[in-house]
Amino acid sequence: MRYKAGWLVQNHILALTHFEPVVTMEDFRDIARDAHMALQEVTQPFHLLIDNRIIADRTVATLDSMLKALPILQHEHLRWIVVVLPEFVKETAVARQVERHGTIQLKLVDSLTSAFRHLVREDDRIDGVAGMESSWSDWISYPDNPIATGEE
Repeated sequence: MRYKAGWLVQNHILALTHFEPVVTMEDFRDIARDAHMALQEVTQPFHLLIDNRIIADRTVATLDSMLKALPILQHEHLRWIVVVLPEFVKETAVARQVERHGTIQLKLVDSLTSAFRHLVREDDRIDGVAGMESSWSDWISYPDNPIATGEE
């Protein structure tokens, strides 16, 4: 398995994590397909959490480039896209501004914990950081990928 995409919290937080440092065109196509399938039933505000910690590409995508590459993300109920930056550029997260396109906002962060904190702060429907960390640990198992679980 090269990545995992799906509902971290059903119809509330869609998540994507990578298990390989290079995202292929086939991966990209499959991720788009998985996102399309997941978004078929969404009728309430939701967020997208992208874990790019192990990605090797030094280019950090802008909100506009994400929306152009994956038009399905221009969903009427999408509120936040929170991206955990790759390890070698994570220190730049603090200096990066929130990007906006209509009701969609992009926040770049330096860790999963920062991502969880942001989502908890922005959405009172989320129980708390501990709940998010527990959900993530349940969603990605250590044997599947120790880095994706936050263990390394």
